[in-house]
Amino acid sequence: MLHVFKHELRLIFRDPKFWIPFIIPPVILAASQAIAVSRYGTQIMEGMGSYMMLLLGCLMAPMGAPLAADFFAGERERNSLELLQLSPIAPAKLFWGKLLAVVPFPFVFALLAQLGYWFSHPGVTTISVVASMLGAISAVLLTTAFSLMISLRVKTVRAAAHITLFFVLPLFLLIQLGHEAFLQGLFIPLVTLAVSVVLSAGVAVLSMRKFVSL
Repeated sequence: MLHVFKHELRLIFRDPKFWIPFIIPPVILAASQAIAVSRYGTQIMEGMGSYMMLLLGCLMAPMGAPLAADFFAGERERNSLELLQLSPIAPAKLFWGKLLAVVPFPFVFALLAQLGYWFSHPGVTTISVVASMLGAISAVLLTTAFSLMISLRVKTVRAAAHITLFFVLPLFLLIQLGHEAFLQGLFIPLVTLAVSVVLSAGVAVLSMRKFVSL
């Protein structure tokens, strides 16, 4: 499993196209905020620091979807999935090695982006920062698990990416509608994280069984 993990990391670092999605959301958010401030003044952003921080973390979460989509749908598209299954490594270890190689990237980039935003906007309260980070972690777990499950069931990376959008759009709608209640304390973020861990673990186990049975 460790060998698969290292191999997948090397492949990710070799291909710069996987890094582009992690750079785009912070740039777009910073540019839109700068435009809004330049047109309407700084008062337009008053009280929105916590919301922007939560939004930034959740924007980064789906950026790991192309990685998860490529790991299985990409192998099938390149006609290398059968060769992968014939390798001497056990299918379960192969699956978990690939999964472990995907998860760190959206986690690290989401939290780094949020910390960068906090340092540039120190007025955001600590509770809101922690709640936003918990929300980002929950979003990363759910989107990665969903993307992985879709990747095992479709034939192309493009199809996997398109289907993942159906999950991402409701996520952003929930942020718009429930960010005030979510950022008021840590109870809702902690419950959300617990539910996300359980759901993601369940999806991962089901996906592993699907991969072993292929």
